[in-house]
Amino acid sequence: MSRQEFKDLVFYEIYPTSFYDSNNDGIGDLKGIELKLDYVKELGCNAIWLNPFFKSPFFDGGYDVEDFFDVDPRFGNIEDFKSLIKTAHEKGIKIILDLVAGHASIKNKEFQKSTEPKRNEYSDLFVWNDSVWEWNPNFRLMAGIYQRSGAFLVNFFAHQPAFNYGFNIIDRPWQMSYEDPRTYQAREYMLKVMRHWLGLGADGFRVDMADSLVKNDNEKDATIKVWKCMFSIIRKEYPNAYFVSEWSNPSRALEAGFDADFVLDHWDNFYHHMVRSNENTRGKSLLNGSDDFEYVIKDMKYRFEEANKHDAYIALISGNHDTPRIADSLDLNRLKMFYLYQLSMPGTPFIYYGDELMMKTMPLDSKDGGYQRTGVRIPMVWNNQDKYHGFSNTKGETYLPFYDVNKVSVEDAIKDEESLYNFIKRLIALRKENSGLRTSNLAIKEDKKVIEITRGDNLKVVLNLSNNDYKVEGNILIASQDVKDNLLPSFSGAIIKQ
Repeated sequence: MSRQEFKDLVFYEIYPTSFYDSNNDGIGDLKGIELKLDYVKELGCNAIWLNPFFKSPFFDGGYDVEDFFDVDPRFGNIEDFKSLIKTAHEKGIKIILDLVAGHASIKNKEFQKSTEPKRNEYSDLFVWNDSVWEWNPNFRLMAGIYQRSGAFLVNFFAHQPAFNYGFNIIDRPWQMSYEDPRTYQAREYMLKVMRHWLGLGADGFRVDMADSLVKNDNEKDATIKVWKCMFSIIRKEYPNAYFVSEWSNPSRALEAGFDADFVLDHWDNFYHHMVRSNENTRGKSLLNGSDDFEYVIKDMKYRFEEANKHDAYIALISGNHDTPRIADSLDLNRLKMFYLYQLSMPGTPFIYYGDELMMKTMPLDSKDGGYQRTGVRIPMVWNNQDKYHGFSNTKGETYLPFYDVNKVSVEDAIKDEESLYNFIKRLIALRKENSGLRTSNLAIKEDKKVIEITRGDNLKVVLNLSNNDYKVEGNILIASQDVKDNLLPSFSGAIIKQ
């Protein structure tokens, strides 16, 4: 498969801790994911984004990597990973991994080596200043807790030391330019990580905090150059590897060389305004009755136009491991309308595990550094016949609990023809049957709270966000609500063949 063909993929995101427990210890694992690949395939997804399973102290859900080259024992071992890849590929399923490119864990052995007072081969792999006494209110947090005469730069949490890709603007003597050969060590290290997992059969990476590499780089010019450099090397070795950026800025991410850029749940993009705005952010979302059409359509057009300009893709999400569940704010009809939109747009759609079951966010105390995100990462509900819902047969408690309101199970959803699961399944099948729903060509217009999006040569996606029925012309291939006499009900959507 060439990278261009990734437009034909529909991704399913899996948080390994919570998908399926194969060894009855209450924690999901790689073997469990392998055992449930048929479920992913039956839904219609032909690709998986696998959240971190690397060895980690789990101060940040695995995004604090202790060993970039090994599997954490809670999930299995390298042989389990190889088996998962082999079985997935046999079933026609691609797998991309999380690449944590900007930082490591303070328990990472290379970082620990860099903390030593005497200089060694890893002294410049992470960002260190030259004095624990230096302080500046404009700095990001720097921590001086080791015997080395200096403090290390934190990339996000205090336990995540930043790799040294250099600085764009130098304002302290100890800072290295991103063009300084000493900073190339970080690039080589990350390329080594890529080669390791691609060599074991992974199909690519979703890159965590992709814009966080070079420091003092407000416009990200230097970070873009660093990514271009790394891509120029790795693509010669693995030309079909697929890279998706957690950047949510397509003009920068796609210029850097990524194949796709996520539209994340940020208040300043159309996805948030369209689906997730609430009383805690910016009022109602478009799907819940706001009038924010101008902003939504302007930003939507910008992102898809940037993707076309770079011959790349936009990655629309249902949700992910960092965001509240989409079912927290949308009822069944509006969820169906969202998925009708998501699965008919250009690019590579991503569905977060359990979103197809209308799982909701559980209010939980923090675990594994999840904080308010912990309740988004709870176990998959496979059935409602036993205490642990088919997720595990542990004799103790599961690592993360179940939420009583999440009563829709895989077993029940499959049997219910009107379930969200079956609606998504039909949408994915329709997307695969109609190349017009995968093409990059689209035209968007809005009139009287009705959005019409032309797809390909003869398809149209209609979202009726008004309070009235809307007359549509053509053959309705699928609709989020029942349609009579071609009258699309209020707050419903349809895909129409003209």
